[in-house]
Amino acid sequence: MLAYEHSPKRIVLIGLESAGKTTLFSRLGGRDAGYETNVKGTTYSVHVQQAWGDYIVDTPGIRDFNTASNNIAVQEIYKADKIILVVRGTYFQEEIQFLLSLVQDRSVPISIVVTYGDKMTSSSKQALVKQTAAHSVPLVVVDTRSMKRGHIYTVFEKMTEQSHLSDEQAQLLLRIKLDKVEPNKLLFDNPFAGPILSVAALMSMFLFPVIIAYWFSSWVQSVVDDFVMSPLIQFFLPAHPFIQSVFTGDYGLFTLGIYSFIWAFPVVFLIGCSTALVDETGIKDRIIDSLDPLLQKIGLHGRDLMPVLSGFGCNVVAVFQSRSCSICTRKQCISLITFGSACSYQIGATLSVFNSAHKTWMFLPYILLLVIGSIVHTKLWYRSNLHSHAWLPVRRAFLQKPTWKGMSFRLKSDMKQFCTQALPIFAIICFFAATFEYMHVIQYVSIVFQPLLRVLQLPAEAASGLVFSIIRKDGILIFNEGNGQLLSQLTDSQLFLLIFLASTMTACFVTMLTVWKELGYKQALHLISRQLVTSILCVLCIFVAVSLLHYVA
Repeated sequence: MLAYEHSPKRIVLIGLESAGKTTLFSRLGGRDAGYETNVKGTTYSVHVQQAWGDYIVDTPGIRDFNTASNNIAVQEIYKADKIILVVRGTYFQEEIQFLLSLVQDRSVPISIVVTYGDKMTSSSKQALVKQTAAHSVPLVVVDTRSMKRGHIYTVFEKMTEQSHLSDEQAQLLLRIKLDKVEPNKLLFDNPFAGPILSVAALMSMFLFPVIIAYWFSSWVQSVVDDFVMSPLIQFFLPAHPFIQSVFTGDYGLFTLGIYSFIWAFPVVFLIGCSTALVDETGIKDRIIDSLDPLLQKIGLHGRDLMPVLSGFGCNVVAVFQSRSCSICTRKQCISLITFGSACSYQIGATLSVFNSAHKTWMFLPYILLLVIGSIVHTKLWYRSNLHSHAWLPVRRAFLQKPTWKGMSFRLKSDMKQFCTQALPIFAIICFFAATFEYMHVIQYVSIVFQPLLRVLQLPAEAASGLVFSIIRKDGILIFNEGNGQLLSQLTDSQLFLLIFLASTMTACFVTMLTVWKELGYKQALHLISRQLVTSILCVLCIFVAVSLLHYVA
């Protein structure tokens, strides 16, 4: 291992999207997923890890049009002590020309890591290495997915070189002509079959993990009920009523908290595995490219789908990731996330409620109507305002075999975020919710929803569940209280209407605060009010349709 006697330097990785930058970041730091640090003036995080005596910074991949994440990457360039340009060898000339234009006025050491070395032709690789070595250009060609310790050592040797990239060296890089290598065309690229296959792949990404999580959570809940919850409830019986409310009440840290974890964590973990798999293999990029024409019909770019998919893990993270959206589509993307991206807590809670009501079959039509409602919501409130600001042509991703190291790195980051951010926030909300219940605040707030419940012919007792669904989406679990006594009173249509309304009426409180910070309070209020209107309209349409069917029958 290299030894350093100087103070740690800030080494920033800069590259276009899908250039292999994050994979390189994971290899340079070994097994550690790194930690997040906020960019000054924003709530967006870059990843930082300490390795070989320096701090390595992984920035957002630069997109081919104007985005907030591009600005964040540029900010990091001006904070860097050293810069590593990450360039795909298969599209070397276009990418190096653009990246050099970003760093041309920086007088700090610059190194270049050329990725996709295994995809380059032998002649191109030899020519690149020979010409850059002759002019002492700090450049190394690697296959980031199979980097050994020797390759990592070579990269750090280039990084520690203190010489500045001269104009002569930069011009040499711009003159080098390498073979372009295009990925093979697949069924995903077919204009007719591609979108169908992509939709099927997306459904599989989430359907199978949810089914497995449901089976697992159902089994675990029965065990927890018998061996954990019953003893805990008995233990807190002699305690003060407020203490009982906080720990074992309807919204207590143990009662609601444990059930939420049982139903949410397996979904987070398994969806994290599936998304890491499609990301590591390159399938996600093919899906996004295939669905781009369809998404443009509702005013979004294909790449805007990435934050929407992230929303199925956590809406807050997805709102942050929407910074990678085009400036003209970001509001639409966030709106789609808050309405239709059912986060892991929401999925787990919905499954739990449907399971308690012995109506698990409702989950599929629920997800289907959630997607349809999201499309209607976006078309209803947002006009298509797409503009092409492309600097580089769209490049298809290479399909590759997944590696355990790459998948575990991505999954470790998701789990770390879940345990350090989602769980503590949930515990705080449980405490306040239990306090409000003890003070009978919930009952008074619930009065606001009773007129709507009367119109939909739903029991007034369901109002408290609507209140808690605003605080957190797994507040829906409150419908399970009393061993599902409320659920047993509902017809199939009433149950479906209640769950759909509770899950789409607003985003959760934490997500709303995040949108407020990202877009400002005016835009946040517009988004919240529009979502409420769309949700009520969708529920009324479902209610009328069901009523007509009953009348005809």
